[in-house]
Amino acid sequence: MFCRIWVKSYYDVQQATVDIIGKGSSSILILQGENDIQTPIQQAFLLQQKLTDVGHFDHISITYPNLGHSFYSSSQWQTGIGSIQQYVLKDLYALLESHNGFTPLMTTSSSSFYTPNTTKLNH
Repeated sequence: MFCRIWVKSYYDVQQATVDIIGKGSSSILILQGENDIQTPIQQAFLLQQKLTDVGHFDHISITYPNLGHSFYSSSQWQTGIGSIQQYVLKDLYALLESHNGFTPLMTTSSSSFYTPNTTKLNH
């Protein structure tokens, strides 16, 4: 019984997300670890496709090779546990800064590069 309720809630949330996308006008940032076993990379690609299909072009998707769900080094079979990689945090801050006018707390340099809509970073 519990499993059936959980599965239904999972699909209800997915549908609600798709419905919200069609109505929203805000920028959307998708960050995804390529080796995320909790949220498969295919979900990020499907979300990106849905955004494009509904004409929501103000989105950025970044895929991080060799990182898992917590943006820490992970294999395809097991989630690594540790701190979020610094370059992910730098990318996140840089994107927030560019969209919201954040003021840097200190000078940082990032080896990452992104372009609107989709990017695969190699760190």
